[in-house]
Amino acid sequence: MPKTSLIAARQLPEVRAELVQWLQDPGEHGGPQTWAHGFDPKTAAQERQAAADWATSLTAADLFFVSADMTRLAVSAGMALPSYRLHPEDLPAPHGLLLWEEAVTDAHDSGAQAGAAVVAISWAVHGGGVHVRAWAHREEWLAALAKEDTALGIPAMTPAEIRLTRQDYPYALVCMFSGFLPFARIPGWLAAAPADTSNLSLADIEDHYRSATRIEQAERALLVTWLLMGQTLAREDRESAPRSSAKHIARIDPNLLTSVRYVRLRHQSIPQAAGGEGGSRGYQHRWIVRGHWRNHYYPSRQDHRPIWIEQHIKGPDGAPILDPGKLVNVLGR
Repeated sequence: MPKTSLIAARQLPEVRAELVQWLQDPGEHGGPQTWAHGFDPKTAAQERQAAADWATSLTAADLFFVSADMTRLAVSAGMALPSYRLHPEDLPAPHGLLLWEEAVTDAHDSGAQAGAAVVAISWAVHGGGVHVRAWAHREEWLAALAKEDTALGIPAMTPAEIRLTRQDYPYALVCMFSGFLPFARIPGWLAAAPADTSNLSLADIEDHYRSATRIEQAERALLVTWLLMGQTLAREDRESAPRSSAKHIARIDPNLLTSVRYVRLRHQSIPQAAGGEGGSRGYQHRWIVRGHWRNHYYPSRQDHRPIWIEQHIKGPDGAPILDPGKLVNVLGR
C-alpha cells in the first residue's frame, strides 16, 4: 500500500454493469453459482440470494471514484479517527459503489487466506445500518492465490487451475469480504478508540492501524471517505463512460447510469500568518500543523460529528521549513 488502481474513473460504469450481469447470471459460471460453490446446501442458498441482492443494490448504486490524494488523506485521517456513531445523513447515497485510486488496505498472500488489497467497496442501506462488500482487483487476488505456501503445504496453482479460476471470476473486481456498519452505534472495531486522538503520537496511531484487520482498514477508510465528502475540502466532478462503453452498458441494461462522481481534494491555498507591511508581526519560517479530528456539535442532530482539520503548512510563502526531516517523514508514509 499504496497501489495505483488498474481501473480508471471512466471505466467504472462498465465494471459495474458487468458485475451486475454476472451476479444475475444463473448459469454454471454465473455469480450465484460461483459464490455458492463449495458450501453446504443451506449456506449455498444464502450465497445465491446474496448474489441476487447485491446485483439489485449495484443496479441502484451511485458511482464514486476517489482520487489518489483524497484516498491518502482518508487513510491517514482514518488512522486517527475518534470513536463515532454513523448516521444515515453521513452517506452520499443509500446505494453506492466507490473505487479508490489507491489501495486502502494491506494485502495478504498466504495460501488459502490469500487476498489482494481492497480498492473498492459497495454498500446498501438496510436493517438499521449499512451492509458493505469490499472488492479487490481480480488479477492481484489471483496472483496472491496462485502462489505456493510451503508453511501451509499448499502448492502453487497450475496454469490450468488459474484459467478455471479466471473463468469463474471473469470481471475486473472480486469480492474479498462483507461487513455491516450500524447506525447510531459505534462499530466494534472503533469502540476501543479514544474520543480524542489529538494527544496520541503518530507512531502510536500507525502501530494501531497496521495491526488492524483488512476488514477494519477498509471500513475505516470508507467511513472517513464519507465524512470527508461531506466537508468543503472535497469537491465532486462528473465523468462519463466512453461512447463504446456506454453502448455496451445499454445492451446489458439501458437503465444503468453511465456517469461517475469523481471526488477530489479541493485546492486550498497555504495558510499564512500576518506579516510584512501592515502586519503586527512577521514569521521567518514555515512549520507543519498536523492533521487532526475536531468534534463539532450539530444542534439539529443533538450530537457531535468529527470534522477533519487537514494537515497544512503555516508561515510565509518561500520561508524555510522548520524540521524539514519531519516533513519528508509525513509525506513519505
